[in-house]
Amino acid sequence: MPASVRGSYATGFQAPSRTIPRPSGVQPGDVLIMVHAVGTANLDSFQVAESGWSEVTRSSVGSGSTALSVKVYRRVATAGEPSSYRVTQSGSARTVVLLVVVRGAGVAGIRAQVQSGLASIDNAVPTPPGTPATGSGVDVRVAVGLRTFTATPSWRYPAGYAYLDDADSGGRLLVTAAHRAITSTGSVGEAIFRQTTGLNTYVGITLLIPASDSAPTAPDIAPWAPGRGLGIYRYTVHDLLTGNYLSDAQLTNVTFDRRINEPGTFSATIPIPNRTVADQVAAFIPRHAEDLSAGPGRITVCVWRAGELWGEYWITGAIVRRNRRGNIEIQLRGSTLDAFLSNVLVETSLIYSGDVITNIRNFLSHMQNLQGANIRLSLDSGTGGRSATLEAKIEEDPTYGEVLTGYLSDNRVEIFVDPRFNPVTGAIERVIRWGSPRFDGSTVHVVTESPHGGDILEWSEEIDALRGATRIRVRGGTPEVEDAEEGAEPLYSNWVSATSHLSAGWPRYGQVVDHPAESTSLATLNSYANRWISTMPGAVRVYSCTVALGRHTTITPSALGDRIRRILVNEWFPRKDGGATFNSEQRLIGIEVTPVSRETGREEARLILEEPTVSDLGGDRYPTEQRRHIWEMRKRIHRLGWRARRVPPIPMLWGPDPGNPPVLESTTISGNPTAGHFNGLLSDVSRMRSTLQSLIVNLRNGRLVR
Repeated sequence: MPASVRGSYATGFQAPSRTIPRPSGVQPGDVLIMVHAVGTANLDSFQVAESGWSEVTRSSVGSGSTALSVKVYRRVATAGEPSSYRVTQSGSARTVVLLVVVRGAGVAGIRAQVQSGLASIDNAVPTPPGTPATGSGVDVRVAVGLRTFTATPSWRYPAGYAYLDDADSGGRLLVTAAHRAITSTGSVGEAIFRQTTGLNTYVGITLLIPASDSAPTAPDIAPWAPGRGLGIYRYTVHDLLTGNYLSDAQLTNVTFDRRINEPGTFSATIPIPNRTVADQVAAFIPRHAEDLSAGPGRITVCVWRAGELWGEYWITGAIVRRNRRGNIEIQLRGSTLDAFLSNVLVETSLIYSGDVITNIRNFLSHMQNLQGANIRLSLDSGTGGRSATLEAKIEEDPTYGEVLTGYLSDNRVEIFVDPRFNPVTGAIERVIRWGSPRFDGSTVHVVTESPHGGDILEWSEEIDALRGATRIRVRGGTPEVEDAEEGAEPLYSNWVSATSHLSAGWPRYGQVVDHPAESTSLATLNSYANRWISTMPGAVRVYSCTVALGRHTTITPSALGDRIRRILVNEWFPRKDGGATFNSEQRLIGIEVTPVSRETGREEARLILEEPTVSDLGGDRYPTEQRRHIWEMRKRIHRLGWRARRVPPIPMLWGPDPGNPPVLESTTISGNPTAGHFNGLLSDVSRMRSTLQSLIVNLRNGRLVR
């Protein structure tokens, strides 16, 4: 795990001793750094009372009223870590204590550099340069200053460092700290703090704390970086199974999306302008096939927007190519972690009976107990409140994703993987959110279009009568039969009609709809038919729009299930009585984000919206013609393979060979055939019989259809 600062505590006082509380969130193995500064020249007159602390460095400067001494200690937190620590010093000298908690650090390679002296006219406190022991860790800078008069402290911090903590003792003895990540073994330079109200003496400390493992620490986005909070993006590469950070990636032409009940997609390009960049990219896209340390299939890309995690995508493909201009680039493609489930085969028949959410939780646990399949997915807590049976049959060659898709549709449950960054542990948690029967967020995001401007860049409303119907029937699976000679036919629901549309004068046109899970329960098929006709009668309207994302946008990939309120004023929807004629809310069921690029010039998000009466019914929620064709093609291929695996066996009559050769008359055999003719024909018939038997077996197993 990369090293990182996880907490701090600072205080100032005048007393012979003081109890310092342990910062919250300290875990066994954390490294604690204590900076103890006292307004005295006697370094032996103050200390930490508890055992377990080791001194890292010390320094003393000045005399009399300008005397200042500092000690730095470190310790490793244990399971029985005390809740506080006591420091002592002689008399009632002014004292400040700073306690810093670093997680994922090692104590063996801590390097400390100290610089002290009389403050210059600009009240600078320089912290000296140094060379870290490893290329991963934390660079902590501490400034301690003393002045002979009382004033309110006001620090200016070194560029590139994040503020950590500060304290003072009566406005006279001051301490402050800042930090940043170590990302290479190269030396770090001097960093300067400045105090605006005047100093007499100072001590500047540089602490280079290495990570406990060899994984490089991801560089932070500095608070002063241009564009922070304006949509600045960062892309980090991680190992799929362990989550370990591998590298940052400089991506262009990025597009990523997230959807309910279906994997989202990711695409990006990595330009390779020189050898240095090529070597960096080769750390996660190996140049040669024999290098198994990383590459598509093993890595994920995390998308960070202004320091907030917006998604994690499993990289499943890469194309390395050189164009005719001589430029080399790598095109990446991937999916959200939902796609992983659809690529792990169920290798044993499973059945779970009980609460629907508990069944899903147990089903996912079974997958993640398989070797190499634990991607640390966890389902949000809670239960669905109703029971159903989840079954996976090995003879159907299903994947965990295919079984789960049918089960979700049958039981009206929505899910999607929502990765979250845990600031305490520093880990990315892969949480599956669920909603039953659907996600219905309480948040309403308002987007507008008017002649005076707005954040809607484009919108569309698709009206399609052939996606709906006024009469439908649902086709389910094929029941198994005991007598193979009888064969079997798919089970169908009853016909149902859109009575209100037919009564209003709509024509009679219909569809035969496939049940997503190919259920063989008539009650399930009838229920699905009634739900389909009630939600998609007549002509279906599906909305989508593209909006420009603002500086502090509330529309994020985690907002799926929330409501989008669109207020439109234009030529198609003019004002009426001073108000907008289009003012409607739709549920957000998908979002596709395109960061700023040379092509778009802005950061935008395409919102996939659900018409208020349309539920999630298989592929019916996708608003583009292309996606609809893809979904239909998937369903047909799945059904073809399903039927091929259910070709009933054909009985073969294996009687004895005829005793006498038959009399054959053909253009090739004339007169009485000889024994050689008969044996040749018998051999041909035997080969034909074997071929036919093999064909039947292959058709039954679906091998010739796939």
